[in-house]
Amino acid sequence: MSHFSIGDFVCLKNHPYFEYNSLIKIAANADMTPPVMVVSEILDKNEFDSTTGQNIEKQFKCYYYSHKDGKYHDKWIKEYEIKKLTATNTYLDLDSLKIIEDYDLEFLKKKYIGKTICLKSIDFELTKKKVFIDSSNGKRTNKENNHLSFLPPVMTIIDILKNKDEKRYSTKNKGIIEKDCAKYLFKCKWYNPITTSYSEELLPSNIFGLIKNKQYSQNSLKKILDENLLVLSRLDTPLSLENSSITIKNSLLDIYEIVYNHYYYKINYFDYLFQKYSSSEIEKIHLNLSNNLNFTYTFNKNDILGEKLPKINGNTLIQIKESSFIKDQYYLIKYTDRFDNVTNRVIRSKGNIKVKQGRTIVSTVIEANCLLRNGKIRHFNIDRIISSQLIIDGAKLFE
Repeated sequence: MSHFSIGDFVCLKNHPYFEYNSLIKIAANADMTPPVMVVSEILDKNEFDSTTGQNIEKQFKCYYYSHKDGKYHDKWIKEYEIKKLTATNTYLDLDSLKIIEDYDLEFLKKKYIGKTICLKSIDFELTKKKVFIDSSNGKRTNKENNHLSFLPPVMTIIDILKNKDEKRYSTKNKGIIEKDCAKYLFKCKWYNPITTSYSEELLPSNIFGLIKNKQYSQNSLKKILDENLLVLSRLDTPLSLENSSITIKNSLLDIYEIVYNHYYYKINYFDYLFQKYSSSEIEKIHLNLSNNLNFTYTFNKNDILGEKLPKINGNTLIQIKESSFIKDQYYLIKYTDRFDNVTNRVIRSKGNIKVKQGRTIVSTVIEANCLLRNGKIRHFNIDRIISSQLIIDGAKLFE
């Protein structure tokens, strides 16, 4: 049997989630799926049943939020009825509130009143998916939706009180905690869509996580969007180029949209290095930004991309040729492969190769590390390169 502690994520044993897998999609009637709860109190009297002689089960006071009535619910549940879940990812600060019992009330009020918090189980509920079959167009199609029946609200702490219900030790066993609970209660306020008004409630501090508010991200991203700037972003894992000692450490992002996902921000962006559209939480993107928006790491597109070839200069058409590609420089190219597939790629030129038939040069290919192919060596026939642009100071940017 699992060992449960205050702050643990638990659910009834009929819940479909496994301990380390909460990405299971729910079919049939998803409304019958119970909520994920957070343990707030533990009652362990260490007593034995006078009839059976068996040890009386521990009990756990667990909290969850329901959208059906717009309220928090707490339930006392026995140990054998529940199983533990392990969170794999969150954007809450779960550590700060674990140590608040070491501080006095006045200090906590100064530090935390006005802060925003959320029930720690929020990520389980935010990512919960239900799947169903849609036959509305006459065809059976598998579809999925978010199942948000127990998604807790983001709330503001408006007061902090000492819990009248205190931790209690056993009178029979020295040093054994009989009842463990939160030392402080948070008075919280949030907008309640069920009542179309604001709700307030006193709740134990040990079931919450702090929401990380990074003001610099909001200010900087607004400026980036307004001025259509490219942003340098550090890669999670540096990319080694094939047959080279060069390592790619950064990429350039064109951020075009900010999305608020209940309690954290996501950005939608175009990755210039890998030439693809992506979406990610801001916390996962290593933006090289400061509170004052350090322009060392932000760029105007015109300052990054050189002139596009081919181009017309006066009455002269300047074509793409082998001298257009300088060794160790980065280029953004549009290329047609032998199957007539057109792709945009960032490449790092290694030089050119003459292709001969007998003594006759029939074509020239550019040998390069292709970032669209994770830095692998590829060869590009110059005749199939539709357009090319030098990425100015590409080595300084990416390496």
